[in-house]
Amino acid sequence: MKTATPTNETNKDIQINVLFKKMQKDDKKEVLVFHILTDETKHAADLLKLTGKMTILTISDDEGPYEPIQAEFVNLQRDNKKTVLKFNVATEDVDRVNAIYPAAGTNISLLIQPQQMSMDDLEDEHEGNPYEVNNDGTVKVNSDQEE
Repeated sequence: MKTATPTNETNKDIQINVLFKKMQKDDKKEVLVFHILTDETKHAADLLKLTGKMTILTISDDEGPYEPIQAEFVNLQRDNKKTVLKFNVATEDVDRVNAIYPAAGTNISLLIQPQQMSMDDLEDEHEGNPYEVNNDGTVKVNSDQEE
């Protein structure tokens, strides 16, 4: 009897044809939803390993690829008709997300590449400038940073 041997390997790039179902925006992130309409099970195990991890998405249509976007692979849902892939994009990549808007609602090629960073790592990476909020609501930026 054969048994499945789990591996920790999630370093595989996954190239699939999908329907770019929709883009949704909330206050902190953009949500990208893709549907795999075929019975494409050759990538199923690799997709499951990437769920909950940071990825780099490259969307390509008839006119070529768009700039890659960093996104958290939130979840994968399957039923008998389709597989739904859901990604969260941090708002720092808003220009790149806006650029792919014309591709929404069309069939595209999606390249999913694993990334070693988590969403928490990305948020910690941007420290910003210290500031103070005055009583009248104005903000004073403390730019006394050492170089």
